[in-house]
Order: sequence, then structure tokens, then C-alpha cells
Amino acid sequence: MGCSIAAGVGGAGGWRALTWAADEAEHTGARLVLLDVCPPGSPLDRSAGELGPAQLELVDPPLARAVARTQTRLGRRHVALLAPVGDPGARLVAASAGVRLLVIGEGERGRTVRRVLRRAHCPVVVVKPATRASRGAELGGHVVVGVDGTPASRSALEFGFAFAVEHALPVAAVHVCAVSRDDFFYDDVTLSTHFAVEPAALELLAAETEPFALRHPAVPVRRAVLHGSAAEALIRAGYGAELLVVGDKRRGAVGRVRTDDVPLAVAAGAPCPVAVVPVNQHQGDPL
Repeated sequence: MGCSIAAGVGGAGGWRALTWAADEAEHTGARLVLLDVCPPGSPLDRSAGELGPAQLELVDPPLARAVARTQTRLGRRHVALLAPVGDPGARLVAASAGVRLLVIGEGERGRTVRRVLRRAHCPVVVVKPATRASRGAELGGHVVVGVDGTPASRSALEFGFAFAVEHALPVAAVHVCAVSRDDFFYDDVTLSTHFAVEPAALELLAAETEPFALRHPAVPVRRAVLHGSAAEALIRAGYGAELLVVGDKRRGAVGRVRTDDVPLAVAAGAPCPVAVVPVNQHQGDPL
């Protein structure tokens, strides 16, 4: 499954995860692995390996129809449905070790999302309910990437640029500056200068994005320095975005208390799909 996309299709957010993952699999040509985690004693508990359509039809007819439509769209050989038994968070984390991307819905009260984001072995996309984009959203239509100069944000930049290349989208690199009193946006075309922005913030954005911009010269790049807390500013930047990408430093419990759990807060509050990329995550397969 190393070249596969996995999607958790159980729970309240499963339909959104299935739809987003199927679109991504069709666009990239990846194999799609659908995971319907079931509790012990479920009728699917006795199944071994991949489920057949007849088995699923008896237990969950709506999901069976959705899977059938997806198989028709992508080709039966490119779609697999598995029904592992156990805790959804633990099973999804285990599945993340063998795929290049894991897609999940918000999950019930965020418990599954929290566990998956903190422990997944690959980038995780959290798909949210559709939100109408705010009129005049500055970064609408972009792949928005949080940048703070750390290895985690470089992993996010690598993922974000790869996604932008695959989907022919522009990238918006966003740095949050606590001392800034306003939001500032600029790109390589306008080359506008805002003296109210801390020079260090502009220099950091330029230095961090330059290697990726040089590697992918066809990708338009916009840069932004936003005010406020990291999570609040990134959530604000996500309005109208195609995807919001953040790196996960994988801090322990004490570190999350001290600095807030930004990836989890952004995944919970952003109005667009959010990709959380583990620090030092090697993107061996281009998206």
C-alpha cells in the first residue's frame, strides 16, 4: 500500500473523507484503501482481509452503494475495502504506516482525530464540512502553508508544494508574527513592501520558501505575514483555501500545554481541508 491513499469511512465524517480521497485517488492515479473500523462482535468481525460487496450490502447498504460507485469510477482493482476490528484511532494509525496519505473526517467530538494526528506515520488530511468562502478571501484558491522556520514547517512546505504541482495550484506561505498589528500579503509579481512588517518575518519567509520555489518554478508563490495567535491566524488564512498545510512537531503532552496544540486546533477550526504533516516526514512518492 506504499503508493496508496487510505480513507477512514466510518463515523459521521466518513462520507466526506471518502469523497475527498476518491477525488484525490482519481487525480493522482493512486490506489484507494477504504477502512471501515468495526467493533468486536460486528457482523464484519468474521471477515478476513478485503470485504466483498455482498458482505457489505448486508451490513451497511448505503456504504456498499458508495463503495460500488467509487469502484465504478476508479476501477474495481484500484479500490479496496477493509474492515479492521478495534478502536478507530488505533486502527487508522496502524494503517498510516503503509500508505502515503491518510484521509479522515472530523470524527465524533474529535477524539479519533486527536489520536490520529498525534501518532500517524504519514501526512493526514482532515476533511471538514463544506464552508462558504468569505467574500474577498485573500488566499482563496491557494494551498496555504504555515511557515515558522522549523523542520516541521519545512516538511509542510515540501508537502504543500508537491500538492500544488500535482493540482496546478498556487502556494501561499504564511508566517504568524505576534508583534504585527495587521495582515500583510505580497508576492513575486507585486514585490510590494510594507514597512510595518518586521523585516525578520519577511526574511524568514523568503529564506524558507526559496528552495521550494526554485525547485518548482511554475508554482506561483504568495507570502503573508499575519497577526494573532498561530492557530487563529492560520484558521483565518484557510478561508477559501484549497488546502491548509501545517507541520506537526510531535511535541509531548507538556510541550502541547506550553505552546498549544496548533495542528489539532487548526484541524478543528479551519474552514477547509487541513493536511497535518509529521516532522521529518519523507515524501518519497510525489502527490
